Amino acid sequence: MGRWLSLAVSFFASVSFSGCSSLEKPLIEPPDEMAKLSNASLAPASPINRPQYSSVGSSQTVSQKFPGDNRITSSATRQMNAGVSESGSGYELTFNDTELSEFVKVVLKDTLGITYVFDSKVEGRVTLSTGGPVSRTQLISILESVLATYKAVLLIENNVYRVVPEADAHQQGISAFDYVKESREVGAGYGVSIFPLRYVSTDAIMRMLDGLLVKQEDLRASVYNNLLFVRGSSQARQSVVEIISMFDVDWMKGQSAGLFKLNNAAPDDVIRELAQVFQTERQGRGLVKFQPIARLNAILVLAPKSQSIDKAAEWISRLDHGGADDNNFYVYRVENGRAKDLAQLLMAAFSGSSGGSLRGAEEKEVAPTSGASRMGSGGGSGSSFGSSFGSSNGSNSSAGTGAGFASSDTPGSSSSSSGPLKSAPPPAAAADDTSADDSSASSGGSSTSSDQVRITPDERNNKLLIKASERNYRKILQILRRIDQPPLQVLINATLAEVTLNDNLAYGVQFYLQKNRGKAGAIGFSTADALAIAPVAPGLNLIAGAVGSDPRVILDALAQETAVRVVSSPSVVVLHNQPATLEVGDEVPIITRQAQSVINPDSPTVNEIEFKNTGVILNVTPRINSNGLVTMEIQQEVSAVQNPAGQSSSSSTSLTPTISQRRVTSTIAVQSGQMVVLGGLIREEVNRSKSSIPVLNKIPYIGDVLGGDTNNTKVRTELIVFIRPTVIHNPEDASNAAEALRAGMQSLAPRPTAWDVDVQERGAGGQASVIK
Repeated sequence: MGRWLSLAVSFFASVSFSGCSSLEKPLIEPPDEMAKLSNASLAPASPINRPQYSSVGSSQTVSQKFPGDNRITSSATRQMNAGVSESGSGYELTFNDTELSEFVKVVLKDTLGITYVFDSKVEGRVTLSTGGPVSRTQLISILESVLATYKAVLLIENNVYRVVPEADAHQQGISAFDYVKESREVGAGYGVSIFPLRYVSTDAIMRMLDGLLVKQEDLRASVYNNLLFVRGSSQARQSVVEIISMFDVDWMKGQSAGLFKLNNAAPDDVIRELAQVFQTERQGRGLVKFQPIARLNAILVLAPKSQSIDKAAEWISRLDHGGADDNNFYVYRVENGRAKDLAQLLMAAFSGSSGGSLRGAEEKEVAPTSGASRMGSGGGSGSSFGSSFGSSNGSNSSAGTGAGFASSDTPGSSSSSSGPLKSAPPPAAAADDTSADDSSASSGGSSTSSDQVRITPDERNNKLLIKASERNYRKILQILRRIDQPPLQVLINATLAEVTLNDNLAYGVQFYLQKNRGKAGAIGFSTADALAIAPVAPGLNLIAGAVGSDPRVILDALAQETAVRVVSSPSVVVLHNQPATLEVGDEVPIITRQAQSVINPDSPTVNEIEFKNTGVILNVTPRINSNGLVTMEIQQEVSAVQNPAGQSSSSSTSLTPTISQRRVTSTIAVQSGQMVVLGGLIREEVNRSKSSIPVLNKIPYIGDVLGGDTNNTKVRTELIVFIRPTVIHNPEDASNAAEALRAGMQSLAPRPTAWDVDVQERGAGGQASVIK
């Protein structure tokens, strides 16, 4: 009886222990053997047939127990993990319409003993069967393939596997990075792999992989380190590794190379002929590669055998001969200059002659036998391109000293010449005078067709049509790239002021300033050490060029001594070496010739009238050098009509007015932003005034007696011109110039005068009084 009681107690104790174990299931399954032990079934085993012992005759016999190791055999595991069976070399999978969560549980937890987290957003059913055993690594790869079907990925973080949707994986970030080394193997799960490229560029690999295996947003490249970053599952990344290993190889390893320069033919033409030659031979088909090098006018040959390089060299020497069709047509779009000016400059450079005219640009005609342009000799004004076009019939003082593209026909130019412009037959060809073989052509002899250069300017579209060999065109292109540059601009601020000369300024403004404040320079009024107006005595104590910001500093100082009137204050922006003209005034009609019929005395008189510009006229042509020095050719004129129409009694003199002029013509060179003052133009006027008694002065005889007094007043004025050039190099300088102009306009707002300002004085009693 005691033995049966002992067995009953042991049975109930084991049942209660199994119940408690089932209730205390951990939240995260432990890995490996502990996971198997926790999931093992604790149900009572089948009763074991034991021999029946009788208490009769064996009172000393006691019950005995033989406990096992509590481990479940592999056969039991195969029975419990439905869908996964273990064989000697791996695992076999068989699932039929199984929930995706159950499939993940069986693979990760039950089979591999891996702790995992499954996102509830991932749903699906799995039907899967393997044709044979797969390894542990292949089992993870199969799991990733199944998850990719349902837009899910497998993340591995700190040895914990997470099954999440693919979209959430991008937002949560990826902590799994692996650097692919020589083994060319990537890590398991969803992550980022870094591939170092050795022989191929990242751009070429990205263009090849884009849309093939991975998406564009999953590819990144590092240009500096030549690294490729790929995001995705292990299968996708492993496929990328295999493709990279196929293309990231040293193609030049074991290859022979040769570089052959051409003297006459073009590389592209010779390569086409070489390809036909080597395709006819079975040994050279596809083995020899040719690459043109346009910069060197050469051909690069690649072949696995050095004998092929020698054979290619023989054929290149045979094919490097010029043909009849060496010249080609090219079109160059002029960006900054004028097509006509560039064509003249280029034709003068390639012809080696300092005379001639571009007929195609001026007369809009191109002779069929002369190609794209014609050069003729004749008299005319020298153009400022560095050489004078046309041998002059008159005197040419200094041809070729000009700069830029504009012809120097303005007054004061040093490259003008007299005589009509005549056309002449074109030369035989415009030869390339830079080659030693073409020396005879540059000296007047004939040249071959390969050296002929014809340039036609298309003024409507501002383009150049060039007919030349490729060798000459490369030289022309180099010249155009240096010449066709954005031109510089100059902002010219000018102020014209008229100063009335009184007793203090009897000898002029400059003499007055010298007397009061030391010496003055040839241009401007200055002393060597002061930059401000003296607070005690009137006059100037500054360097005119250093003032730079505003000419009102000088004008305000002169206004303390005499009347100052600003005649005009223009501002203009002009291109480098281009003339700018500002005119503010009237056009005055002037009779230049009269004619009347001698047959009919009653016929009307015919007058030939021309209009004369009067007022303020400013002509400026600036030239800028690389150091910011601005050379300006200035013509400043201030004119007015002394005898305007309507004041004369006769009609013949009404159209012949007297025009008073004050003109300054000079060429100066100053730095950008420096102010220059030109003065000394003194004018004297006599004003006659008569005072009399009204009404009585019109009575005969009495008016003469009581006519009053006649006064003659002399008024002397001096014209001063302030000019300040500012070079504009870029849009920022233009913006600053516009801002300065706006600030200057705001400064012209009316200011209260001395008698409009309220002045407060404090009397003896301490109270303030207001004086207006």
